[in-house]
Amino acid sequence: MTDTVEPTAPTAPAAAPRSLAPSRQRLRAGLRWGLLGLGLVIVAQYVADAPGIAASATWGSALRLTVPIAVVAIGGLYSERAGVINVGLEGMMIGGTWMAGVFGWLWGPWAALGGGVVGGLVFGLLMAVLCIEMGLNQLVVGVAINVIAGASARFASDIVFNGVDGGTIARSPRIDGSLPVLSVPFLSGGLGTPDLTATMEQSGIPVVSQLGGIVGGLTHNVSLAAVIGLLLIPATAYVLWRTRFGLRWRAAGEEPAALQALGGKVHRTRYIAVLVGSGLAGFAGGYLALISQAYVENQTAGRGFIGLATLIFGNWMPSGVFLGSSLFGFSDAVGLGRPETFRALLFILAVIFLVVGALRFWRGARRSGIAPLALGAVLVLVFLFVPLPPELATAAPYLVTLAVLVVAGTTMRPPAALGHLFPRRTSRS
Repeated sequence: MTDTVEPTAPTAPAAAPRSLAPSRQRLRAGLRWGLLGLGLVIVAQYVADAPGIAASATWGSALRLTVPIAVVAIGGLYSERAGVINVGLEGMMIGGTWMAGVFGWLWGPWAALGGGVVGGLVFGLLMAVLCIEMGLNQLVVGVAINVIAGASARFASDIVFNGVDGGTIARSPRIDGSLPVLSVPFLSGGLGTPDLTATMEQSGIPVVSQLGGIVGGLTHNVSLAAVIGLLLIPATAYVLWRTRFGLRWRAAGEEPAALQALGGKVHRTRYIAVLVGSGLAGFAGGYLALISQAYVENQTAGRGFIGLATLIFGNWMPSGVFLGSSLFGFSDAVGLGRPETFRALLFILAVIFLVVGALRFWRGARRSGIAPLALGAVLVLVFLFVPLPPELATAAPYLVTLAVLVVAGTTMRPPAALGHLFPRRTSRS
């Protein structure tokens, strides 16, 4: 995957789409799928007797847990769209959490986010030098960064935090303060207006109550850091698909020889891509530290790997990253709830997989439809006949990650030059 390839005859990179603005057809499709999703959640609540599946607390947690996965996946998107495989996202997140703990302890919550970016950049620069400048195997370097980051964080904690008031070898002192939170006016009580969603949730009226819980959880007391993280998704779509720089960025991952022929600088573009991606991974780690109000050892809990899976599931597209991170964040939130909520999640996944498999069979793609149908059938049997231990709910995001990758793995299209070295002697930078 990392063999050196000689430049081929230059071909023009793919042109950017005319517009990324949502058309009326896309808006209607989004509304239709949203209503279907709401209906599926309501049905799952009654079938599994799990009122928590539509509670505002569940959806508020889902939003908070979606943001770090989405941001680290967007970081991987920047890197891999330029042709550099980044399996070191977990290590970059760890670096971000540790530096956020230091900066937040000393200077407050805003500094914690900045420290997270710095921590990610440290490992991003290391990866850029080893993979782009020295041409080492990108997969091996990424794995090494994950190992080094965890060990370095513990070693540095023993020096910096251990013996300090509130700090240990596994935890930083407390980050005092928090970032501002936002609520939507006239919907979730923002600016002193009535909280309509809370009234709807407490009404007990079918559909109205569930809608109030879902919307309320997504719009009430949302951290400004979460808003910034979510805005990175449309910003990424604009930068990579609506600007000349984004066109060159993607050309470095699709046709680096064509980029060079047009006067572009392949190595410089890839350097920038890796550094931007690592900074975003560090930002995601800093966000986790803010949630806990401290650096805590192992607090990333594999979210860097889940972010990498989200990137693959999302087909290296910002919209796919958003959908995948939302699914995994919701699964993570469900894992924090009661066992019946996890059963409701199994029901939702079973329906989704069965529908996806049926649609693939109907369109003639029978081979790719077998996996989702089989997985959906298994989940139905588990839901109906298998008593689930409460401890299994904590593994929900990891189980969902595996299941989704099994279903979506046959439809992925990575950038054409992903993982390919571009010889320094033929590059102009």
